[in-house]
Amino acid sequence: MNAVNPAFAVIGRVNKGKSSIVSTLTEDDSVLIESGAGTTVHCREFPVRVDGQTLLTLIDTPGFQQAPRALAWMQAHEVSAANRREVIKNFLKKFDGTDDFVDECRLLKPIMAGAGVLYVVDGAKPFRRNYEAEMEILRWTGQPRMALINQIGAGDYTSDWQPALDQYFSIVRKFNAHFVGFRDRIRLLESFRELHEPWRPNLEAAIKFLKGDWERRERAAIYTIAKMICEQLTFVRELVIERYERAEDYRLKLEREFHDALRDNEKKARRNIEKLYQHHKIEVQDSELAKPIFDEDLFAETTWSMLGLTYKQLVGIGAFAGATVGGAMDATLGGSSFFMGTLVGGALGAGSVMFYSNQRLASIETLKKFVKGSQILKIGPHQNKNFPWVLLDRALLHYISIRNLAHSRRMRINLSDENKKAGITSRLGNDQRKVLTKIFNNIRKKDPGEPTRQPKDLELELRLLIKKCAD
Repeated sequence: MNAVNPAFAVIGRVNKGKSSIVSTLTEDDSVLIESGAGTTVHCREFPVRVDGQTLLTLIDTPGFQQAPRALAWMQAHEVSAANRREVIKNFLKKFDGTDDFVDECRLLKPIMAGAGVLYVVDGAKPFRRNYEAEMEILRWTGQPRMALINQIGAGDYTSDWQPALDQYFSIVRKFNAHFVGFRDRIRLLESFRELHEPWRPNLEAAIKFLKGDWERRERAAIYTIAKMICEQLTFVRELVIERYERAEDYRLKLEREFHDALRDNEKKARRNIEKLYQHHKIEVQDSELAKPIFDEDLFAETTWSMLGLTYKQLVGIGAFAGATVGGAMDATLGGSSFFMGTLVGGALGAGSVMFYSNQRLASIETLKKFVKGSQILKIGPHQNKNFPWVLLDRALLHYISIRNLAHSRRMRINLSDENKKAGITSRLGNDQRKVLTKIFNNIRKKDPGEPTRQPKDLELELRLLIKKCAD
């Protein structure tokens, strides 16, 4: 524990949120956090790392148990203020390894080895004079000291704590471990930097590294979302059956496999983003990506009954049917602009509610291609105009929830509740909506057989959207 690797011992009374603060600052959801007192019984080091390099170390410690009695022993052996640090060393020599002052010895050892002090109190509870013994012992160590007022409950006694803590600690900050974001963590590191001048260069390097890593994560998340959307909009499912078999017998199988593949691809993208932000044990509850509804209209039935036609006939009828459907849709809904306005402005208010319309969701066709006497059935890509907006809304809601989630919050993230609110994309301006519509249309024009490459303009628009959400 030295200037190369600054260390901070997180100290405080039991069940005041010490482990929560360690978990949040180190982005480590393996830190044990329980509601009962005394969960931490041994010191445990948690490094803050970027690219394998340790920037600083936090030490989770057991809480004080017998601070008044320990201070009484120390005061009895004090000669002057000049020998107080020596008194702490003698205290450790006498009691370390015995059955007396077990927790006090454990938490004082890393401090006397060079760690700074990060003292944690619960600002939801009133200040009591019996805390003074703990703070006095920490002052006797002579190490750089900072206090955090952690807000665990509904009460707020900060005004009581502040003047008391100011007498013992160089810096006092409010810090709710369950509801802080990246900027709050950086501000706390900037406060660490002011505690001890020899630590400044390394903590400045740590802050720079962490900011760069945060930007890298954002770029990776944007790439992941863009890649997922492109793959979803161009996805097709094929099934080879014997020439004598009926396509209709395999309709449900193809529909199920098509939907399962879309759903699994979205889940894979979500897991990648959760891993980016070091959330390895998170539970996310959300409504499943809605299953496409294949209309039982004339065109859908005709598509499935064209098995006896030639490939040339299939192409001709397919073109005619597409034109007819398009005209019927415009006539019924009053034009494509009205249709998109209705979908985006209203349907996305529920995030993923309006998932289909009168238009077929996916093109279903039977191609009279013969492979050793077999025929290939193909379903996809998904044609519903609202589909990319639903994908985008769900992806943004998930990303923002994960990015802003403190690692100390051991709770299930319920995105279904978020989806009941107005979707993010429904609040876009007309210009940005038009740009995204054009991008989605260009993606869909790609030949499904070509490799999936998301356009850079989609990543650019995603970056603008995410910045808007952050602001």
